[in-house]
Amino acid sequence: MLNYEILGQIRVSGRPGVCAPRARKIETLLSVLLAKNNQVVTAEHLIGEIWGEHPPARASAALYVYVSQLRKLLRGNGESAEDSPVVTSPRGYSLHVGIEELDADRFTRLYEQGRALHWDRGYGQAAKVLREATNLWRGPAFGGFTDSPDVQAYATLLEESRLGCLELLMETELLIGRHREVVGQLSALAKEHTLRETFTEYLMTALARSNRRAEALETFASARQNLVQQLGIEPGSSLRKLHHSILVGEMSDAV
Repeated sequence: MLNYEILGQIRVSGRPGVCAPRARKIETLLSVLLAKNNQVVTAEHLIGEIWGEHPPARASAALYVYVSQLRKLLRGNGESAEDSPVVTSPRGYSLHVGIEELDADRFTRLYEQGRALHWDRGYGQAAKVLREATNLWRGPAFGGFTDSPDVQAYATLLEESRLGCLELLMETELLIGRHREVVGQLSALAKEHTLRETFTEYLMTALARSNRRAEALETFASARQNLVQQLGIEPGSSLRKLHHSILVGEMSDAV
C-alpha cells in the first residue's frame, strides 16, 4: 500500500525506497495522474498537460521515458515491474490508487462524515471529525502547483471543499460553546479570506460571546471597508443583522 499526500507539497511513502519525483516534468506527470486517479489518461492529453500547446518533436518518446522513471520511483526497492501502480492500456495510462491511499480522498470522506453528524445534531462528534479532516492539510493542494490545467482545476475544487469544511467546523464549534477557543483561528481565517463573509460572521459571534463586543464591532467595520473598496458592495443581510444585534446588545446564542 502506498500513501499519496497532495494536501500540501506532494509526498509519496509506504514502501522502502519510494519517493515523490523531484524532476519537474515527472512531478507534473504524477500530479496529473493523481488528479485523474483510477482514470485512463491518453498520451496526447498527458503531453498537453506536461508541455502545453508547444510540445517538443519527440514528446511521445519523452513521455514514455517519464512514465518508466515514475514507475521506478513508485515501485520502491526490490519490487517487480508488475507491482507498479502506473498502468498502461491501449488508450493511455492510469494510476491505480486504492482506498485510503490518497489523503484528499480521506479528507473528503471525513468531511462527508462530519457533515452527516452535524445534520444529525451530533455536534461534539462532528467537530472532532471535521477537525481531523482539516488537520490533513499541510498547505495549498499540490504545493501550489499550477503548471497543469487538470491539476489546477482539481486543486481549486479541493480548496473550495477545505473552506466549506472549515466553515462547518467553526459553526459546529460555536454550537457547542467553544467560542473562546476558536477566536484565534477565526481571526486568521477572516483576514486570509476577506471576501468570505461567513468567517467574519462567525468571528464576530465568537468575540461577542467572549465579552469582546467592541472588537466584534471593529471586525464588522473592517470587513465592510474591504467589501466596499474591493467590490463596491455592502455586507450581506446576515452580517448586517448580526452587527445590529451586537450593537444594540440583543445578540442571541444562535449561530
